[in-house]
Amino acid sequence: MKRRHSTFVVIALMLATASATLLLSILGFQTLTGAGGDLHREIQQIRQVREVISNRYVGEFSESDLTDAALAATVAALGDPWSAYLTAEAFAAELRNTQNQHRGMIGITFDRDEETNHPVIVSVTPGGPADEAGLNPGDTILTLEGQNAAELETEIIRQMIGDRYGYSVILELRNPAGALRTAEIFVRQFFVSPVTYEKMEDSIGYIRIANFNATSAEETIAAIDTLLETGAESLIFDVRSNPGGGVYELLAVLDYLLPEGDLFVYLDPRGGEVVRRSGPDYLDIPIVVLVNEHSFSAAEFFAAILQEYEWAEIVGMPTSGKSRSQVTIPLMGGGAIRLSTNRYFTSNRVDLYETGGIRPDHQVEQDETENDIQLEAALTLLR
Repeated sequence: MKRRHSTFVVIALMLATASATLLLSILGFQTLTGAGGDLHREIQQIRQVREVISNRYVGEFSESDLTDAALAATVAALGDPWSAYLTAEAFAAELRNTQNQHRGMIGITFDRDEETNHPVIVSVTPGGPADEAGLNPGDTILTLEGQNAAELETEIIRQMIGDRYGYSVILELRNPAGALRTAEIFVRQFFVSPVTYEKMEDSIGYIRIANFNATSAEETIAAIDTLLETGAESLIFDVRSNPGGGVYELLAVLDYLLPEGDLFVYLDPRGGEVVRRSGPDYLDIPIVVLVNEHSFSAAEFFAAILQEYEWAEIVGMPTSGKSRSQVTIPLMGGGAIRLSTNRYFTSNRVDLYETGGIRPDHQVEQDETENDIQLEAALTLLR
């Protein structure tokens, strides 16, 4: 039975306190010894609220939407910015993303204009639908399917684009120079290599790592080898606007570059320390890493470790500051929980969250022109 209800989150917050204990207990993060009575009462509270809503609420609502909202509010009650409940659709999309397969997306990342709240494109995925349609970093999204994009929440924008899978989506854009245009973008599934590279002037190799998801380590190492074989004598790694990815992909690249020593330190939920180390082989050539305020997680950790080893100079802007790793735990019904389960540190035991990210050796702010002055600064260092 389909019922109409527009205040799922309000009801969900009523359920969050009771269901949080139950959920974390199921996941093994809280002992149930001596708490049987409390847990039983919480379960009864949840059932009672659902029964009251079902029997007495005058409006209409969807049972599945109410469940999703309750679970989302439960995880949100943890207060952790990196933990979240994923619906079945969001979980399926995340699984594709970790394999660098994108469905129902157009291949952009965006931030918000502080004054207008309009989405501003930060990066465009090479080979994706947005790239094919000619979208560029710095373009402002004014409308999406005729709706004012400033009034649309980020998740709503993603959902609206995803709902157009197999069809076109219409965006009204303004470029940094103020010119307006309308773009029609076909929403489809696409695979994008996370690594691109080129040989630049003065025997400098440039490697762009878009994320640290599947195949990124293999492709990065292959790019390094190819550039060295063609005469590169120094390297630039560009992890600007890189959202992070898997720790094993990250460590494989660091192990290839760095001499023997600690690479990665993390604490499990019980306080146990685990240390990952690099092997004796290493690559000893000049290196510069490009970062910005949109470099997250594994990307900023990559730069931080190379900086601590004094193996590279860092150019750009301070990074975001993230020092928690998450696991995604499937749930009944097809959804999942992305939950912070480990706290991690650099090789010098620095918590990037507490320090507010890494500080570049050479802070260079990118202006609004088309010139990549951060890349130019990296090239100047290596020349």
